[in-house]
Amino acid sequence: MSKLNIEGTWKLKRFWFTDDLGTEVDPLGSSPTGNLILGSDHYFAFTIMRVDRSAYESGDLLGGTVNETSEAAAGYVSFGGTWSLKEEFIHFEIAYSLFPNWVNGVQKRQVSVIGDKLLLQTTAPILMAGKIHQGAARWQRLSRNKKEKAVT
Repeated sequence: MSKLNIEGTWKLKRFWFTDDLGTEVDPLGSSPTGNLILGSDHYFAFTIMRVDRSAYESGDLLGGTVNETSEAAAGYVSFGGTWSLKEEFIHFEIAYSLFPNWVNGVQKRQVSVIGDKLLLQTTAPILMAGKIHQGAARWQRLSRNKKEKAVT
């Protein structure tokens, strides 16, 4: 698989985790939104969120209450840095992340591409809410020929 198969901007279709019993959990709800941008320069941005996050009452970008900021963070996943493709695995070298434990680390995902669909799956278990899970994200390639909203 060459990098040409995955370069570009992808719109999130589904983000979920599966536990050891096979139970699927959608931690950002049934219709999260976001984008994965895989640049030809090998920089990337992975940003997804719940669509039903509450607005801060104050309207102040940095002025949310502890509860407001906690809820906002719990409904958001964001990380970025550089990426490389090795066989059917993408390696994300993380320069920044909402989850601080990932900063300066590498996250590896198995990659499957069928047409304009991309599936990323964790290659190692992830601890979420005290339980071990395997994670997955399904994406749709945004058209290169039409102007589309990246996030709707």
